[in-house]
Amino acid sequence: MNAWLIAVYGLLGLAVFEPMLGVVICGALIALQVALLVLRPATAGIPARAFADPTDQPVPKFSIHVAIHSEPSGLVIHTLKSLLNQNWPADRYEIIVMDNNTVDESLWRPVEAFCACYPGRVFFLHRTGVRGAKAGALNIALEHTDPDVTHIITVDADYAVRRTFLSVAANALSRTGADYVQFPQSYSGTASTARGINAELEEYFRTNALVADHAEAVLLTGTLCVISKGALIAAGGWSAATITEDAEMGVRLCEAGFSGRFVNMVVGQGMLPLSLKDLEKQRYRWCSGNFQTLLKHLASVLGPNSSFNLHKRLVVVSQLTAWFNLSLVPCVLLLAWLANGRDQSVAASMAAGLILLSFGDVFLRIVGRGLRDGLPIGVMLEALACRIALTPQSAKATFDAFCGINRSFVVTDKSGGRGSRERLHLCHLVLFVAVPSALIFTPSANPLILAALVALLLPLPAAWVTDKNLCAYRKAMIPSMKGMTA
Repeated sequence: MNAWLIAVYGLLGLAVFEPMLGVVICGALIALQVALLVLRPATAGIPARAFADPTDQPVPKFSIHVAIHSEPSGLVIHTLKSLLNQNWPADRYEIIVMDNNTVDESLWRPVEAFCACYPGRVFFLHRTGVRGAKAGALNIALEHTDPDVTHIITVDADYAVRRTFLSVAANALSRTGADYVQFPQSYSGTASTARGINAELEEYFRTNALVADHAEAVLLTGTLCVISKGALIAAGGWSAATITEDAEMGVRLCEAGFSGRFVNMVVGQGMLPLSLKDLEKQRYRWCSGNFQTLLKHLASVLGPNSSFNLHKRLVVVSQLTAWFNLSLVPCVLLLAWLANGRDQSVAASMAAGLILLSFGDVFLRIVGRGLRDGLPIGVMLEALACRIALTPQSAKATFDAFCGINRSFVVTDKSGGRGSRERLHLCHLVLFVAVPSALIFTPSANPLILAALVALLLPLPAAWVTDKNLCAYRKAMIPSMKGMTA
């Protein structure tokens, strides 16, 4: 346990018995929460910059990097088939499949055999002892890239792309004149099931990425990103300093003066996490890793000597804090103060107010985006349930990253095996037991506190709704998954 973590825990423990210290902590967090609430509409209100017409560029040559680790072979091969079936000259792109640290040969050997059927077009690499997870794998792929390649494309193992992907990517590069472009993540099979979960995930691209496009400061999101090889190398290659190597690379590209654009066009679709457990792990990684990235680059993003203009600073911070949740500390302090009979204290009211602000942020973002996009009320409510169900993990990830607790990179399970079907997370049940206990043993007449406690009860039923939707999605996807392995 590091000294910083001990200091944070000690400060919180002291605040339980010294409410005035709690007032200071909650006041600081309230100020931060209000700043986050104001940040997104503020960035959306800044006019888009006018971009000069790009000059003619040579026809790009792409190297598509597919990093895999213990992925179902049928899923990977399905992705590779879509990449081979492009309306783009075969001599103007290559595919490099980089398998890192997969122990089970039955998973990577079929992929190797498939790649061998396309000599000169698809190259398969298998390495053990690779450090740095996906970042390490992508750096190895970069080392084996054809010297004539102009742009690197990263595609996740489960993303089947459209036949026009490469031609659309080339057109986007020419039209924008950008050094890198990012396409939105999209998910197959959500037209009939899990529409709300898809809408919740889509909110980031419909809000943060679109606004960042105006500032040419779009951060990468891991798949379907097209980057100038020269820019990627100049920025120092991929880094495993954080568990979101994509966003971290995006910040370094911005720092180096390269321009990034968001192209709001679906060019490929992947698979949703197949269980609530996997969805929580994914959200934890996004939230914690982006916080790590913000802390790592804090001076260059917000420091007085930063090369970023105000617009870029705001949109970079907006993207990196998109998954933040500040409700863990006020939740713990409020429950502790209620147990100590301090329900009438100013500190308890401030903690309750911060919890409500946090949930209000969730409501405004999801419902606001749903209303702007004209989503059906049922889909909007399911999206809201999904975001609320993930708040405990987002809150824990935010707190852990602040405390310097580093988790390893976790690959989202795409097999649908029994291990991914565990039910609700323990934190949902703990909240659902602790909050009613607080109401029973320390009844409070403070309406602010009562409202906050009711809000803390919401993650469990929201998790039940989300888990039910993911079960339906998994059941609907099983036939197609079996078809991939046939």
